[in-house]
Amino acid sequence: MLQIRVIQRADISGFSKQVDQLFTRIKKDVKQIAQSQTPIRSGRARKAWTSRDTTTGFEVKNEVPYIEQLERGRSKQAPRGIIAPTRRAVGRKVNSQYSRLQSGRLSR
Repeated sequence: MLQIRVIQRADISGFSKQVDQLFTRIKKDVKQIAQSQTPIRSGRARKAWTSRDTTTGFEVKNEVPYIEQLERGRSKQAPRGIIAPTRRAVGRKVNSQYSRLQSGRLSR
C-alpha cells in the first residue's frame, strides 16, 4: 500500500515546536555529556562547560587553558579525550529522540 498524506499548517507548527524541543534537548545533552566525559581533578574543567544559542544553532565550549591537553588524552581518566565519546553518546540519544519524534512520542 502506498499512502501520501498532506500535512496541514497546524500540523507543521506542532512539528516545528517538537523540532525546537529536540534541539533544546540536544544542546542540554551535549553539555551534560561533555561535562561527564571531562576528567575531574579540581573540578575546574568540568564546571567550565558553557552553552549558548547562535544564529545557526548552538555551541558548547570550554575555555580552560588546558582543555586541549585533556582532549588529546593526557588524563588517565579520559584517554580517548572528551569530544569523540561525547559525540558517540549524543548520537545515540539523538537517534532515540528522533525516532520518538517521528512516532509522535517526544515526551521524556
